[in-house]
Amino acid sequence: MATTFGIEAIRHFANARANGPDSKAADLTYTFNRSNGFDRELRDAGHARAFYWTEQDVWENDIQDTSGGGDDRNWVDDVDLFWIETHGNNDAGRPIMLYDVPRDQWLTNASTWQLGEDWNAEWVMAFSCHTIDRGNVGAVWPIFARLHLYCGAWENMYDAWTTEECGEDVADNLTDGDTVSEAWLDGVSDWATDNHPIVVGPGTSAAWNGGTIRWDLSPHHTDHIWGEGGTAPDLAPAQQGCLLWRWAEG
Repeated sequence: MATTFGIEAIRHFANARANGPDSKAADLTYTFNRSNGFDRELRDAGHARAFYWTEQDVWENDIQDTSGGGDDRNWVDDVDLFWIETHGNNDAGRPIMLYDVPRDQWLTNASTWQLGEDWNAEWVMAFSCHTIDRGNVGAVWPIFARLHLYCGAWENMYDAWTTEECGEDVADNLTDGDTVSEAWLDGVSDWATDNHPIVVGPGTSAAWNGGTIRWDLSPHHTDHIWGEGGTAPDLAPAQQGCLLWRWAEG
């Protein structure tokens, strides 16, 4: 069974600097090295790319919930796996990310996300800085409307020549049978810069087990992309008894 995936990547931010909320948003350098490598390795392994948007063709309403005026059911919530690269931060622990065109907003805020709700989204990967506040991880719980895992950063993710292969490395890990959680934590690691990956996902009450974490019952342990290993069933919000996260530095 093939995994469907979508990619969105922004390298240049001249429009956001001139007209948007961030006059200091620097252009990036190795964005497309990473996103192209992620795309190539997944397609070479037989997985199905649904879309690949870049620059000003990347829109905020692609991830905004349809019930709130967005169009996620046709884009981010219509694929199993979504990769995005842009500038990031968080608002009271909720991921925010910058776009170079306001369609509909310059910034997405995870307060508008409800991923996996009656649609496909299983895993989101954001190569963006600071999208999780490690002291307030619970702020992202509302995005998990059957989404399995959010893979982001609890501090900086570096745009450097030594990180240009991170997309390829993550995809290689995924297609070699690593769990989604481990594929992200290992794949974005770098020998020259200290990246700060984190993976967050809900589990049942049994995974918390009265304060003793049962990682073997969580999507961190069970989830592989489709066709590359086992995957846990979706958890509707009413079935989610805890929120678990793993993080690394390196």
